[in-house]
Amino acid sequence: MLIIGSLLGCRSAALAMAAGMTVGRSPFLKVDVFNNQKYRKHRQNDEANINPEEELRREMEEMRQQRIIEERNELLKRVGKSDHAMLAAVYIKWSSMDGGRREYLDSLGVSIQGMRDIKQLAKQLDGSLKSIGFHESNEANINANSWKIIRTCVVAALAPSQVVRIHKPITKYSETVEGAIEKEGDAKELKFFVRNKDDKDEDQEDGQYRNVRVYEGIEEQRVFMHPSCANFKVGNFSFPWLVYHELVKTSKSFLRDATECSSYALLLFGGKIEIQAANELVLIDNWVKLSANARIGALIGGLREKVDELLAQKVSNPTLDISGCDEMGLIVDLIISDGLKN
Repeated sequence: MLIIGSLLGCRSAALAMAAGMTVGRSPFLKVDVFNNQKYRKHRQNDEANINPEEELRREMEEMRQQRIIEERNELLKRVGKSDHAMLAAVYIKWSSMDGGRREYLDSLGVSIQGMRDIKQLAKQLDGSLKSIGFHESNEANINANSWKIIRTCVVAALAPSQVVRIHKPITKYSETVEGAIEKEGDAKELKFFVRNKDDKDEDQEDGQYRNVRVYEGIEEQRVFMHPSCANFKVGNFSFPWLVYHELVKTSKSFLRDATECSSYALLLFGGKIEIQAANELVLIDNWVKLSANARIGALIGGLREKVDELLAQKVSNPTLDISGCDEMGLIVDLIISDGLKN
């Protein structure tokens, strides 16, 4: 993540995300308006014992938490469907502020100590990057405001071993006077699958393996989005693939810290590719299937080889600036435009 972030011109964001993943706990505090609402409903049935001061305090707390949820939702819309990009956005703004830093974190329900821990680790990682020749510069952060590029760094770091397939239900439409309009998606209707890697003995139940199935020849395990994920209530994803940082097993297998993948992020950084020219498909890591003609597959293969070559040159000569070369520029254009640029 750190090296790709430096190459793609979003070094600071990559440092923030890598540090956040290394800390191991999210600085985003739990926000639970639902429990407050359940409490209020319970108290309505016991009006004789209501404490007015306690009710006012709870009502104010519920309003505060609702504002935090709204602020987080707005941030998620801005950076894309990514816990990692959300963290980068908060960290970069917080670390650059001259005043009002505590108020800013409070507005998003973010732990001050959590951000300080991330900052300390980011400094250490920054020193490691500098020691191998990836110094801070204008070129290293030229795409600092491009969230498509920043999300691609996450894909490069976590794919292909931590890729998730999203199964969407059949699209539903509403009839209007202007014609049929696609309905908003419901997060509860989405299903998430990873390639099954578990020991079967652990998942055995009545002779069957729980949440495991075969889809197009690949054995998959169903997983669930953790309620703490920013994507927990997202009903529509632009692409049917995610990457995740952690898979936590409790009563179910839960995804923690997920980022939506774009097609070109996967094509460029998603794993070994196989071009199936006759079917106009590109198969990534023997699982992810993307529609693409042979020309696009050949282009991606050539770009991948060039990036590997550039990295080898950088290791041999740390002073070499490769972030501004033509090939890296082409990769950035493809990611930002999703391949639609003329």
